[in-house]
Amino acid sequence: MHPIETTPIDTPIERLGPMAAATLRAAAVDPFEAFVAPGDVFRHPREVLSYPGLSRAEKRAILASWASDARAVESCPTLRCLPGCRAEPVPLDAILEALQALDGTPVPGGTAAPRKPRSPVVLGRRLRRGAVARDAVQN
Repeated sequence: MHPIETTPIDTPIERLGPMAAATLRAAAVDPFEAFVAPGDVFRHPREVLSYPGLSRAEKRAILASWASDARAVESCPTLRCLPGCRAEPVPLDAILEALQALDGTPVPGGTAAPRKPRSPVVLGRRLRRGAVARDAVQN
């Protein structure tokens, strides 16, 4: 019997199609790579939140880096767009919402309870509505 000849196939993963590329890529995420170029590792900030292999601090750093990239692109794209970057633009609002979700704070414009109006304070005493402070009248 003759040995079977094998030749390595040097096909880039991207040429195999999106489904094959997604299943053949390594599942592990390098936190440093995600911090430096978050758009190359994750497609949307929600993916950062749902990724189980990152600590809360790593997720915050990645999202903050992504927000910084989003702001810098408008003013000076050459400083933040690295050559060969595969990142697609993500709205800054989506990144900030992910950061707020990580912190557990409500999103502005959400269904938060309205605040009670505060009465003004004059020299350490609260004024009753419609009342005038004696100190204010004497001056």
